[in-house]
Amino acid sequence: MRTYKYLSYKNTPMQIKTYSSLEDKQQFLTFCKEQSLLHGKQSSSNMWSDDVNNHHTLPYILENTNRFDGVNGEFFVLFDNNKITACGGVYLSDFNRHIALAGVRTWVNQDYRHLSLHRDYLLVEHKKWCVERQVKLVALSFNDYNKNIIEIFKRNRLGEKNNRINNREPKHMFYTGVGEVGFPVMIQYTPQWVIYENLDKDFEFDWTTIKC
Repeated sequence: MRTYKYLSYKNTPMQIKTYSSLEDKQQFLTFCKEQSLLHGKQSSSNMWSDDVNNHHTLPYILENTNRFDGVNGEFFVLFDNNKITACGGVYLSDFNRHIALAGVRTWVNQDYRHLSLHRDYLLVEHKKWCVERQVKLVALSFNDYNKNIIEIFKRNRLGEKNNRINNREPKHMFYTGVGEVGFPVMIQYTPQWVIYENLDKDFEFDWTTIKC
């Protein structure tokens, strides 16, 4: 089990744990269901379904696939004391094992969405996971309905305010720059738009091989 302690915006310990290490997985599943009811967006419906055989939901993927099994990938859950604040995973891609997809199924509790938890906690752990496994390239992918977020990432590297630019460290995603694929590619049978960071400057991938 890996548990990481950080300071929250209240300067109290905030922890990030792997899903597999959670002592109370039911707490997280309840969180998924509750969050799915708060919004009418497509991403909300991916958090939960009363149909336990719905392959698109996060609980199904966590419990019935090897995507985040600790070898192929890992799913992280962030806590403020005992309150779940955010979650998201990273895994080795099916199209090239030197490439990992980070920020997968990321969700942030609406009370914490102003705190850049994805930048300062989730994506830090995702990138660390990739570095430890000598992954050569780490990418974020977006569906058509949320691909507009890419422009924010490109402009400010994860939406940082101007006074935070100097606080960027090598542990953060896109520390070395933001690469962008200029056309949609097929990932998990879904057209996706991709931005990425090269962890190995000599690594190149021909994205046209998975072009839609």
